[in-house]
Amino acid sequence: MEIHTMSGFVCNVNEKKAKDWRFIKAMADWDSGDESRALKGVTAALPLLLGKEGEQKLLEHVSDEDGIADIELMMSEFKEIVVLMGEETKKSQTSQA
Repeated sequence: MEIHTMSGFVCNVNEKKAKDWRFIKAMADWDSGDESRALKGVTAALPLLLGKEGEQKLLEHVSDEDGIADIELMMSEFKEIVVLMGEETKKSQTSQA
């Protein structure tokens, strides 16, 4: 599925990856409430979801003129991608029912 974030980032996500044990485990870390575990979760989940190339594309998208990829922007984009992916999956399941 193609995801478009509000900032203009576009990526392709295979919804099957959302059912991958490694992704679920990383998401549990992300949702743990512990900042260190959350960061660990995102750094594991992002390449699983987008692939190495997609992760690099996102880094370039959020980087400033000095090449710095702000952690808050990365986390925000990741969260939006996950939310949009969930919404698209629900739409797809509803239309198939």
